Amino acid sequence: MKKSLVALLLALAMILSCFAYADEITPRTLLTNFDGTSMELPITTEPVSFTVMQGIRDTDATTMGPDLWYVKKCEADTGVHIDYIQVNTSDWSTQTNLMFASGDYADIIIRSSGAIDTEMYGVDQGIIIPVDDLLQYMPVLKTRMDVDPSYYASIIKSDGHMYAFPKASDDGTRIDNSWFINKTWLDNLGLEMPDSPEKLLDALRAFIKEDANGNGDPNDEIGYEATFDEMQNSIPHMWGIGERNEHFQIDDDGKVFFTPFHEHYREAVEFMATMYAEGLMDPANITQDGNSKIAVYNQNNIGMATCWRLRSMGWDVLLEDMAWIPPISAEGCHFQCSTGIGAASEDGYLTIAIPEDQREIAAKWIDYLMCDQCMYETYYGPEGKIWSWNADHKCEIGPAGDQGVMEYSLGVNGLYYLPPFYYNETFVQPDYRVERIEYNQYYAENGYHEKNPSNILSNAVSLTPDLAAEKTQIFANLETIYDQAVADMIMHGVTDEAWDSMINSLKAAGADRYVEIYQNAYDEYLAK
Repeated sequence: MKKSLVALLLALAMILSCFAYADEITPRTLLTNFDGTSMELPITTEPVSFTVMQGIRDTDATTMGPDLWYVKKCEADTGVHIDYIQVNTSDWSTQTNLMFASGDYADIIIRSSGAIDTEMYGVDQGIIIPVDDLLQYMPVLKTRMDVDPSYYASIIKSDGHMYAFPKASDDGTRIDNSWFINKTWLDNLGLEMPDSPEKLLDALRAFIKEDANGNGDPNDEIGYEATFDEMQNSIPHMWGIGERNEHFQIDDDGKVFFTPFHEHYREAVEFMATMYAEGLMDPANITQDGNSKIAVYNQNNIGMATCWRLRSMGWDVLLEDMAWIPPISAEGCHFQCSTGIGAASEDGYLTIAIPEDQREIAAKWIDYLMCDQCMYETYYGPEGKIWSWNADHKCEIGPAGDQGVMEYSLGVNGLYYLPPFYYNETFVQPDYRVERIEYNQYYAENGYHEKNPSNILSNAVSLTPDLAAEKTQIFANLETIYDQAVADMIMHGVTDEAWDSMINSLKAAGADRYVEIYQNAYDEYLAK
């Protein structure tokens, strides 16, 4: 009896031992990619250390320390030790500005969001170094970049050099946020899906007055839930204005214009003012941030939302009741969303803090991150946990989705280069990405995309440092005037006096010069 018990305990100990070491890191010696490129490991057998300033979104709970699986895996494979300086998005501008001002630079900077001015810190000041020549040590990334040079043209600066390695995770969708409405409430009240601005207002009126959720309290429903930016970037679409935060658009004839000057813009602001005056929106929409909005989402008592998608966004509670609203056009207008172009972003920077004799190793370390295996491990953690290679050797997410990634790795905060041609060949789109692909397809088939995507100006056009500084200063003034005036009109009503005051103030603050800078840059872009 005792021998049987001992044997059982030994067997149990062995099983537990297997679980304990399931996540132990086994160094790899070779990584082979979909396109035939490969990398031999380790990168170095001599001790090498770099400091990396790593951006992490505020909503992502991860710690870039030596115990994180991703950190251990990278060091085991490459032989390169990384000391991470973790900076959250909300603190990114402050911390990077302090770093550049202090002269105590991180060796490598990898951002998740929040731009770094490479014209200033690269072209002008030389703190961030050009990386063009380092591509000779990066066959994995360079092979992918060579397929479509136009895709990364956006990161080439005014002196013709790149100061950052490109980042992309692009499934080919080109639309921004969509609208979703509580279909359960529509059904409860016998209402159809709204197909005009007036019917949308009527649906919201019914939601907040007729006990749409059926709990016996006719006054506890919330109408439209969003942030201020989400409202002002999406409501104008019904009037054919592809609004975005930068307030510029390119018309069908290639002319740049300032969106608040559009002939129908006032109608969009009046629509928002009506929602506010009648209690059809959460009044917190004027001031709340994304985290506050999500907290309200998760109460599951809202009638309408503006968001990227429903699935796998931290508000899965909405899935049961909410439905996508097909684009709505105001009378005499044709809905137009702000439409993106496929373009890489600047995300991986090297600084002068790296000695010249170590820059080759740094470049190879970043090239390692671009290997297929590493990219998906960066995004989803260890193979076999959240994702795996399927029979066609495509990355496939398990049925549980991608929740829990931050326990192991960086998720969207990492560095990878997956333009559409590569992403779609190596990745099986999960349902939440298919969701957006379907919306995008509908927009494209019905002519709701911009003919000339406005973000060409922010993603593919480079301004000289002087023009960039001038544009930035003008925009800061314009944005202050716009935000204050539009918020005030939403809360207190749109009058001729208030509207004219805003337009005159925007003109006085340089709106025409703002457009002129972008028009000249766009014309030069087209002439190339």
